[in-house]
Amino acid sequence: MAKKFIIGAGISGLIYAFYNRDFQVLSPDIGGKLKHSYLSSTILLHDTAETRRFISDLGIELKAVPHLMKYHYKGKLHENIPASLKEMMVAKKLTSWRDLNTLNFDVEVHNVPDNTLSTNDIYIPVFKVSTAQLIKLLAKHTTFMKDRVIRITADEIVTEKKRLEYDELISTIPAPVFWKLYGEPKKLQYLPETFIVSKTAPVQENKVPWDLIYFLDKETPFTRVNKHKGGQYLYEITGAMSEKEVRKHLPDLDIQYCYTDPYGLLMTDLNNIPPPKVRFVGRFATWRHSYKVQDAIRDSLARYDFLSMWNKQKEFNAHFFDYNKLTVDEQQRLAKDFILHILDETHEMLNEANWKMNAYQYKAIDRGKLREEWIDIFKYWLGIGQVWGFTIEDIFNEFWRKSAIVDERYREYINANSNLVSSRNNEGD
Repeated sequence: MAKKFIIGAGISGLIYAFYNRDFQVLSPDIGGKLKHSYLSSTILLHDTAETRRFISDLGIELKAVPHLMKYHYKGKLHENIPASLKEMMVAKKLTSWRDLNTLNFDVEVHNVPDNTLSTNDIYIPVFKVSTAQLIKLLAKHTTFMKDRVIRITADEIVTEKKRLEYDELISTIPAPVFWKLYGEPKKLQYLPETFIVSKTAPVQENKVPWDLIYFLDKETPFTRVNKHKGGQYLYEITGAMSEKEVRKHLPDLDIQYCYTDPYGLLMTDLNNIPPPKVRFVGRFATWRHSYKVQDAIRDSLARYDFLSMWNKQKEFNAHFFDYNKLTVDEQQRLAKDFILHILDETHEMLNEANWKMNAYQYKAIDRGKLREEWIDIFKYWLGIGQVWGFTIEDIFNEFWRKSAIVDERYREYINANSNLVSSRNNEGD
């Protein structure tokens, strides 16, 4: 029996477990960041196709409502702002509150390492749902092992209570934590973020409705404020700020709760690639700031979506031959035909790019056509495996077997060439 585990029981881990019931969740507790009730103001269910399917699968009925955004700049609320001010907003978001006085917007707005923090909309369509209700509903369908992971190897998970071999592992914990447990610490960029729940409104009440306000002036230490439940407000500050410092710098705030998340604000790193047999799911696991709940839903469904694509292509190909009656000669002929079709499609894809040396006119790249030709190649490629009777398990197993071989060949190549360079250097001496 396959040994499949999910590390972490936050929103991403619970969603993955909901759609993949053959996985067991490893976590000392349930809820992850959602255990902090203040995050109900910041973790939103956006109105997307993935989220609508998720809500339907959960068996709950919700209506999408607009989450209204405003911008506070030079003492006034603005419904929208120009791109230059949005760059300013990002620069402030990526600067600790301690360093705001020295922040030079004219310079820093052109050097922001992660501009996915910006937004182009004045509202976000979202589904309002209690995070406690969400956790409860998801937990009903999840198999838990309440234990703390202390070490991860290429084949084994070591917890405080036992050792577990795994065939597939989903990590939803912050990437720096995962890599430390894996024994290969990585330097990923991040900043702490302080959250303050207060009964004090950030602006005087007016007739302008809002759910979220971004504060652009560097004289204001907080970067944004969300309306929270019970007439409260959630303030967000980049960097660690103790409750004592909050009272000093923001004396007018009626503080209800103060918490600093050490990994609150991450800088996207696309080189955060999981090791074999491991998959990262969630914003902090993938270390991508633009990753949202709908992405976790999509990634949780992807395993079954691949199966549905495989079955759809197999169903279509069944119009032209009977899988039960294929002889070896017919398999050879069909495989040849599929390969020739792939060659033709690859040339069509090539012709969508500017590859000819004697081309006199550069044409604009049509990514839609490139994508269409790419999928045509993929569909014929699936057909080859189906003609020969291969399975989805064959795809994954052979991929990892071959990957291990090419990795070893690459290491041998690097070692051989480094020895050659070393010997030549010695000859020169």
